[in-house]
Amino acid sequence: MRCIGKGAESAVMFCGIMNLPPPPTKFTKFNNILLQAARETCEESMAEAVHEAVEENDGGRDIAVAVDGSWQKRGFSSKNGVVTVTSVDT
Repeated sequence: MRCIGKGAESAVMFCGIMNLPPPPTKFTKFNNILLQAARETCEESMAEAVHEAVEENDGGRDIAVAVDGSWQKRGFSSKNGVVTVTSVDT
């Protein structure tokens, strides 16, 4: 249901309408574990990229970058998006 922007209650209702067993309720625990692992990996990766860019710039922190972003749906209701930041010197 998350893929279409709906929550757990919508999943319960959908399963009931389709005469399916209710969805598992234990996904939240695993989603939180995955979120924490993804967040830690993301922060480590970004910190390493900043460190590399500063080293390549002889210790200077004024680094020109190009930024682009996108999201899954138009407007301001999308729950999924991506941002890409690339050093101009790359």
